[in-house]
Amino acid sequence: MRLTGILVSIALLTGCGGGPMGMGGGGDFAKQMEEMQRQSMAGQESMFAKQKLMQDLMNSPDIQAWHNQRDQMALAVGDRQFDKSFDVVFDAMTVALASLGCRVQNMERVSGYITASIPELPPEQLQSLQHEATRQYALAKGYPPNILDSKGPMDDMFDVEGATNMMSRGMSGLTLSMVKQSPEQTKVKLRFDNVYYPGLVSEYYKVVWASVDKQMFLDKALD
Repeated sequence: MRLTGILVSIALLTGCGGGPMGMGGGGDFAKQMEEMQRQSMAGQESMFAKQKLMQDLMNSPDIQAWHNQRDQMALAVGDRQFDKSFDVVFDAMTVALASLGCRVQNMERVSGYITASIPELPPEQLQSLQHEATRQYALAKGYPPNILDSKGPMDDMFDVEGATNMMSRGMSGLTLSMVKQSPEQTKVKLRFDNVYYPGLVSEYYKVVWASVDKQMFLDKALD
């Protein structure tokens, strides 16, 4: 292989084995070459595995266990009822989304329907959640536990988590549906589209509802 030939040339030029230009210490030289070849093969195998993992994520980013968890989460925290008028709740929702960096794509006051981009999370928190999501996905698909570990320069060519982040940000969003149940009571249904990892969905629920509650409190103080 071309890579192996390059490694051999480097080894000879740097005098591996303890002698000048590779002279002497033949046993050590052979061991070093064997180790270099082993590392090279491990890096290539890891690179191909990461490439396949990335393709799996792009073609089928969800797994059944996540789907089930998200369904349970939607029932538990996805719906909320506010003892406020429809207009008050609608206004609080729009301001809360803006404060989270969500870009509103569609907003209909009559129907109580809002679509927007997902909230912004702190970079370190988002990176940690994405790493855990990729790790869980890989294990569920039968990949080795250390699939995300770096094994060499060639292996680092495939940034699985970075690609997953770009894909997620481009396709994900949220939907808010508001229903007037009485003059002073409004029900809100919050759902996240194309966000598959339950840990990430949970954080999005937390930040959106916390922002809404904060805005409700501020609005009440102004009344």
